[in-house]
Order: sequence, then structure tokens, then C-alpha cells
Amino acid sequence: MKRTGGTGRVALALASVLIIVGMLSTACGFVVNKVAVRAVARGAPAAAPFFSQALRLGGDIAVGEALSRFGGEKKGNQPGLYGGTRDAAHCDKDRLVAFLGKPENRRKAEEWARVSGLDGPGEIAGYVKKLTPVLLRGDTLVKNHEFKKGKAVPFEALLEAGIAILVDHLGRPAVQCSCGNPLSAFDHDIGAADVEFDRRNKKWASYDSKKVSKVEPAPKDKPVEVYALVDVEEPDDGLARPAGSDGTSDTVLEEAPVESSSSSSPTAGTGVPDVVGASAEEARRILEEAGLTVGPVQEVFDPAAAGTVLAQSPAAGEEAPGDGVVTLTVATATSPTADPSASGEPVGETTEDTTGDTTGGAGAVGGVGDPGGGTAEPGASGTEGAPDGSDAV
Repeated sequence: MKRTGGTGRVALALASVLIIVGMLSTACGFVVNKVAVRAVARGAPAAAPFFSQALRLGGDIAVGEALSRFGGEKKGNQPGLYGGTRDAAHCDKDRLVAFLGKPENRRKAEEWARVSGLDGPGEIAGYVKKLTPVLLRGDTLVKNHEFKKGKAVPFEALLEAGIAILVDHLGRPAVQCSCGNPLSAFDHDIGAADVEFDRRNKKWASYDSKKVSKVEPAPKDKPVEVYALVDVEEPDDGLARPAGSDGTSDTVLEEAPVESSSSSSPTAGTGVPDVVGASAEEARRILEEAGLTVGPVQEVFDPAAAGTVLAQSPAAGEEAPGDGVVTLTVATATSPTADPSASGEPVGETTEDTTGDTTGGAGAVGGVGDPGGGTAEPGASGTEGAPDGSDAV
């Protein structure tokens, strides 16, 4: 009898493990946890900048008709990813170096260098010299940094199109020109971004959550030598800007570089891959390899298929959408709307008989799913803003 009871306990433990694994695979594989992102509007004054904006390091500019039509992940060497003008005054690299080189700004220089991955302030001049000024053509996710109480304080940010930045040799955003803040990668899925606007950074008219993008670096063995930019003042023209230059040596291109949803975007008329039945992780890989991105994920309660894709839009074989976004419905092991007491049995308790069989509430294996499970609502992020509650840069 003891041996049978032990078998029952093992079965119960195994059932619990399977359900936990199913929940984790859903959460980590495809159900996106929201991340608080502060909107940073073009031309908005910074609350805690590295660089005094009164000194005019650089200025933003409305991109007008040169606004990007695509969102998603984009490679830093993609032609047309960035814009520019024939005016080099949008980001003064020499002034930034001079400012950080002053003795009274030593602490800022140390933190700026640390965030930028440098060994110390002595490397700033050489690093900045290799950066290239460009204009964002689309709303872009980054990790921004402001300077507070002697420290570089990071926060996830969405920079509005038209903001002037410096990019590195792999096309990654490195500095926000108007305030000198160092930038680094947004290390989350685009669909996880929960953008928060405020009185300083009000929602701009062109904002479209489906056209938000983030930049992935170009291959390390193929650094960018010349950036193919869209002339934001003459959108039909392009500018060839040598990497590391200040814009004064640009060559005018007769035609603007052709923009796509990603560096590996599907051609017009290409059918969307079939990912129904695939695991959430595999579906993401397949779609991204096809140059597509995944939009907000819907959850449906189905323990038997937890972690797998139940439906997709557009359907398999249909033409890829212009913005490259595919919406998926993914099965989850738990129902957000389920009432734990609906069965009339105590939740989480188990009974054991002499045969070793176990029965339980929410943790039982093989239970009947609730086909009416709800759709996941975008949750408010648990990420808080800057320690002192100041507005976005």
C-alpha cells in the first residue's frame, strides 16, 4: 500500500511539473510580458540630459513625407533606414567631445563612457569620431540614459521619427543628439512595448503602434562604410553619407534608397508561412526568417496544446501585409477568466486512494479545457520610471 501511495505522489508531482512547464513555455516562448516605455517626442526638452541643451549640440527635424511606412526589426545597414539633410548642423560631434572633456563634467564623461562600452573618458573622442549623424525616419525603440545624481539612469524609450541621433559602425543608435544621452539596444520584443505618453511628450499625430521599429546591428564582419539615406527635405532623392563623416561630404543620389519592412522582407505577393501547430518559439523563428514580425499575441485556454499556435492572421499562403505584422493566437495552460471555485471542489487539494490514482482541481492532468478562454489584455508594466519621477528625455 505504501508503494502505491508513493506512486500517486509521484504522479501528482509530475502533473504539477508539466503544468508549470506549459505555463513557462507559453510565457517565455510567445506570450509577451509588457515593458513600460517612455515616449520621447521630437524637440521635447530633456528633464535630466547629459548635455546642456542650451548649448545646442543638435536639433531634430520633422521628416514629413519621408516618414517610414514600415515597422519591425531592421538591420542597421538597411538602405533607407535613416534619413538626413544636406545641413550638417543636426549633430555637432566636436561639441559633444569638448563638453565631456571639461574637468567639471568628469563624472558625466565617466558614466557616458561606461554606458557606451568604453574603458574610460579617454576613449570618448576616438569613439565619437567614428559615429555618423542621421535622422530617424520611424518611431524607434531604444534603451535611453539620463544623468541623475551622478549616475546614468537607464529607461526604455520610443524616439519619435525626426529625432537626430548618432549611429555606430553597425548602424546601431548610439547617442541622442539633442541631449547627448547615450543609447543602447532595446532588449525586448517590439510587441512588449507599452508606450506611455505624458504632458511633456504628448502622443504625436503620426504615432502608429504597428509601425514601431527597433534596430538590429549589421553583421560585425560587414560594418557600414556608406549610409544610404533618404533626404527628408527632398524625399525622392537620397544621400550617400560615408560612415564617420559629419554630413558635409555627402553625395546626392538621383533616387531615394528603397525601403522595406526588414532587411529580409518578403517580396510583394509572397505568401505568409504556415505556423499553425508549431510551437510559439518555432513560429517566431519562421516568421522572422521570412522578414515578418509578430504583433500582439492573443491567448486561448487550451491546456492540451499549451505553447502552440492555434491560428494566424493573415492565414498561411495569403499575401504578406504591408507592415509585415502577423497576429497569432497561442494556446495557454491557464485561463485568465477561469473561476477556481466553479467546480465546487477545493482548488489545489488532492485525494489519494489505495490504487494510487489522484484527482485534483486546477492542477489535474487531462482535465477538460474551457473553450471560451479569454484573450490576453495588454497589461500595465511593472517597470517604473526614473527614481525621481521626472519626465522623459
